[in-house]
Amino acid sequence: GLVKYWQVTLNNVKEVQAHGGAVRAISFCPTDTFFCTGSDDGAVKVWDFERGALVRLMPGAGLEVGKSHRWDVKHCEWHPTNALLASASKDGSTKLWDPRAPREAATLHQHKGPVNKVRWHPGGGHLLSASKDQLIKLFDIRAMREVAAFKGHRREGSCISWHPIHPELFVSGCHAGEIHFWSTMHTGTPIGSCYGRANTAHDSAVWGVEWHPLGHLLASFSQDMYTKFWCRARPGEPRKRERDDEEGEETGDKLGGYQGGYHGGGRG
Repeated sequence: GLVKYWQVTLNNVKEVQAHGGAVRAISFCPTDTFFCTGSDDGAVKVWDFERGALVRLMPGAGLEVGKSHRWDVKHCEWHPTNALLASASKDGSTKLWDPRAPREAATLHQHKGPVNKVRWHPGGGHLLSASKDQLIKLFDIRAMREVAAFKGHRREGSCISWHPIHPELFVSGCHAGEIHFWSTMHTGTPIGSCYGRANTAHDSAVWGVEWHPLGHLLASFSQDMYTKFWCRARPGEPRKRERDDEEGEETGDKLGGYQGGYHGGGRG
């Protein structure tokens, strides 16, 4: 349940005993003054960054003291511009919180299984959620309604990330090792996928996907102990590049305009 502060030189400068269970997520507010955490102990908490002090625990309506959700909190994220938090839980709910309010602002039950990840759209008006029910759902916060469901993963969704340049695009990963690309303008099927050595991007569960700030590269990391970097194929580039085993580099087929490769493996 520890939260640690690190300098860029990897010096540990502070430790905070934040929760009674494993901390699954941490997210800063837009001004970097506060941050929120979510834990297996079922709590979402807001902290003062400079002092490392608890500001408040987000109390769930009808729950015992110290609980924000009935079960583990799998993820939480601060809104990109406003005083609003989103949290995802193993209890199948997504909750919206105003850090100043006595209770949650809203509870969403749009999934039929544990919700593993939530991500705010950079514009702030929409929220994505990925669940064990293998669906990714898009929620309009202004209208308070679900606007799209994305189906294509063979196992539970584990991670999602919005493209930093093209506001309609996002990427997702799942426990089957798949990475799919989606457009909010085409909700039926993925518009592309990544492939590694096999028929999937990774050999095991994908735990995270993040874009380069310019949007031309994607990084993914997995339970297979590899970190991989993916890029769009250049115009006229062949379907496969030559494999250079001595350099430890592999690049797979492209689909939907994407190719993938990894360097060094990132084994832990």
